[in-house]
This record gives sequence, structure tokens and C-alpha cells, in this order.
Amino acid sequence: MPLWSPQGDRIVFSSNRSGAFDLYQKAASGSGQDEGLLTGGNAKFPTQWSRDGRFIVFTEQDPKTKYDLWVLPMEGPEKGKPVLFLQTEFNEWMGQLSPDSHWMAYASDQSGRYEVYVRPFPLAEGQWTISVAGGAQPRWRGDGKELFFEAADGKLMAVPVLKAVPGAKPEFEAGAPIALFDAHIARSTSGVLPLYDVTKDGKRFLIERAVASGTASSPTLNVVVNWNAASKK
Repeated sequence: MPLWSPQGDRIVFSSNRSGAFDLYQKAASGSGQDEGLLTGGNAKFPTQWSRDGRFIVFTEQDPKTKYDLWVLPMEGPEKGKPVLFLQTEFNEWMGQLSPDSHWMAYASDQSGRYEVYVRPFPLAEGQWTISVAGGAQPRWRGDGKELFFEAADGKLMAVPVLKAVPGAKPEFEAGAPIALFDAHIARSTSGVLPLYDVTKDGKRFLIERAVASGTASSPTLNVVVNWNAASKK
């Protein structure tokens, strides 16, 4: 589960080299040794390095409370000290901080199926439902004006952010989800793996797609040589 730092100079990843999955980082150049960021205890899976570089968002698998949302500060006096963001009797995972780090989008099965929600960050007081018929894997557009997620039927959805007012009395309002295309996103065995990403402008998607059994792994490429001579006949 490798994730780039915003500057592109480091990569954070999860490894079970010592038993449970822990968080490590390494220079993107490949030089130096792996550095343990958070080791010991429950399994941990990173889902985002915030765009301002201040936090690594990760999911921790707790035997008592299932999957919970945590952040690991990467700067300031609290650097390296994990902070719990959301822990309930349900699964909360796939956390994604908005570009301004005022909001956390995530998936939860609190309704009996997975839906996408948004809460204020860092206090998590208040909750807004984003998906309407099942959803997971939220992603923010680079300006924070749009949210993307995978619907229960496999379509990639876009939701406009109409209002996002942080503060003591936070206000958040999202528009109706709009289907963009059939994503055919591959399924992971753990469920916490990020399987797609979107460019900052929200115009291009990088997707890990499932290929049906018995189909070609890639389309046929035909090459026509000496085409110019053939066109004159």
C-alpha cells in the first residue's frame, strides 16, 4: 500500500515484516534504510498522505472495534504520535482529508452497507452522508469542490461540494451524486486497499481494473508498415 508524500520525495507503506502490518517510510530515490513510523500493536494501513504534508491518514484494525480511523502527525510537536479520529462499533476506513485538511471523507457500514460520509477534521463532530445507495473509496478533487466515490453498482460517481464552512459550528452541503462511468474496479482481499486515484483537476483517473476470466489482457495492436506507399495506389 505505497503512498507518495506531497513533495514526492518519500513513500509511506505498510509491511508485516515483524508480524502485524506496521507503517514505514523510505526515500523515493531508494537510498537509505526503511524507517519505522508506527510499529507494534494492531495492523495499520495507510490511505492518504495529506496534501499539506502534515498528516498520514491510516486505518487500524482493532479486534474489539473493527476498523478505525487514525492520523499520524508528520510535523510539529506531536510528530510521530498517532491521534484517533473516529472509533465506533462499525467499520470506518478509506479516510481522505480534503485539500485544506478541514474535512475527512471516509466509508462506514453503520447503516448496514457501506456509504460515504464526511466529518469535520480534527474533531469529527457532525456527520454528512455523501452517497445514497452504497458507496466507498472517496477521493477529493484538488480544489475541494468535488468528491468522487465508487457506488455499489461499480460506477464512479462525482458529487459537487456546495458548502464547506469549518469552525465551531461546521456546515457541509453536498449535491446529488452524478454517475461518470463504469469503473470495473478490481476487488481487494483486505478491503482497505486504495484501488483508484484522480488527478488534481478531476479529469483523469488511474484505476486498478478487473479483467474477466478468459478475456484478453490487452487489446490487439495492428501496425501498418509503409502506409504512405500503399495510400498512393
